[in-house]
Amino acid sequence: MTRVHLAGLTALAASVSGGVAGCGDNGRVCGDGTVDRAGVCVAAATVGCGAGTRLDHGQCAVDPAVCPPGGVLVSGQCVDPTSQLTVDLEESFEPNGLGIAAGVEASAAPAGVIALKPAGMPLVIHGHVTPFRDADGDGQLDPDIDTYVLPVTGPTVLDVAVTGVGGAVGAFYVAGDPQVDPGYERYGVAIAGAAVQRRVLLPAAGRYAIAFADARTIAIGHNPPPAAGAGAAAGGPGAAYYATLTVQPMPAPLPIAITAGAGSQTGALSTGEIRLFSAPLGAGSHALDLAMPGPAAASLAVIDGGALVGYADENPGSPTRPASAAQLTISGLAPGDAPVLAVDAVYDLGPAPEPFTLTIAAATQ
Repeated sequence: MTRVHLAGLTALAASVSGGVAGCGDNGRVCGDGTVDRAGVCVAAATVGCGAGTRLDHGQCAVDPAVCPPGGVLVSGQCVDPTSQLTVDLEESFEPNGLGIAAGVEASAAPAGVIALKPAGMPLVIHGHVTPFRDADGDGQLDPDIDTYVLPVTGPTVLDVAVTGVGGAVGAFYVAGDPQVDPGYERYGVAIAGAAVQRRVLLPAAGRYAIAFADARTIAIGHNPPPAAGAGAAAGGPGAAYYATLTVQPMPAPLPIAITAGAGSQTGALSTGEIRLFSAPLGAGSHALDLAMPGPAAASLAVIDGGALVGYADENPGSPTRPASAAQLTISGLAPGDAPVLAVDAVYDLGPAPEPFTLTIAAATQ
């Protein structure tokens, strides 16, 4: 699947045959496409970046040369924001963080309420990243995080792209409707360049919240990616963001056969991709397990008749808690029901497709 948004073409990973390649002048610093192993420069796995992007620390980032001075890359096109770009929603007055996560800028009003356009039509949001107060009294300005309310009427597939300008690094955080699933989280973080894009699934009707901020600020919520900074108050008077939200058609799920109470599916997710499957789970109780061994945090949602009936994220582990796959048990569905199983990631920091294994087994009583 190929999508061109603010971050350009999705990175494709390929192996390169081994051998000595060009090294730096001192014999210890290796050139592009090589790595130092035991003092020898050898060919490394390479990342092929698409038109308008370049390799930056192993990631495909938007090439600064794509747009002329003053231009901004929005929905795959370079535009002059002063004359060629129609902003559908402008950030409202601060404070507007809504306290979306612990320690985040509290406010009674959001930065705005998003009314999504019909499928395929991008909605453009513009706001500023300007730390402005020290609410916790620690002597340093708090991060500026703009939170928008995002209502949907049913399960929704949404492409989200954010580009930072004026020194800002694009990032976003999505939190679930507290009445539907308060544990739902999704992160989009630019780890190379200033732009990020990914696809998210809002699994059921409700009022979600989406926050835009600098990537060095977005270490919020329950399970942030390790590259998401440490709560620094990045930004300044000239820092801003342009975000586009585009509804996409809901893909048809791929059926998984269940034999003697068990079934499985393997595959790989491109960065920001969502895979949908269906399985006949209407009778009895079934244990579901989604494992991703790479840098993505696996997430599994089960949707039946437009309602969310199960949701689990991978536990990355901690000193007091071992890591585990995304695991849940589904039971009590109507006979004959074949719910949709949505496979994606809370976050994905890898440039290559992420392998996954989804297993279904009759739950032990």
